[in-house]
Amino acid sequence: MNFSLTDDQLQIQEAARRFATENLRSLARELEEKGEPVPATWLAKYAELGFLGVNLPEEYGGAGMSHLEALLVLEEFAKISSAVAMPVFESSFGPVLAIERFGGESLKRRVLPRVCSGQLIVAV
Repeated sequence: MNFSLTDDQLQIQEAARRFATENLRSLARELEEKGEPVPATWLAKYAELGFLGVNLPEEYGGAGMSHLEALLVLEEFAKISSAVAMPVFESSFGPVLAIERFGGESLKRRVLPRVCSGQLIVAV
């Protein structure tokens, strides 16, 4: 069995690593010191770069990738801090997946695109 990442997976992992290491260290320190969530301006940057809803279907604003790609992004952000990784987690796993799998179409269309664009965080 081959457990190597594909070229596409390596590219998204590297993009997430580069963004996180170059941009999120000082933000993480600030958030941890103040006990605050990631600001909306940063959520918009996450979304613009495709780091939110990585594994959600494209029809709802996601990237349509697999859970593995979502975990690769999450891992790179979490290497910096759980504070900056939480929006990635919340946009790809937990209640968002429950909505995507079991929610009615109107709920999916109302919630999921807003999560993928950084306008809404759905959390437990």
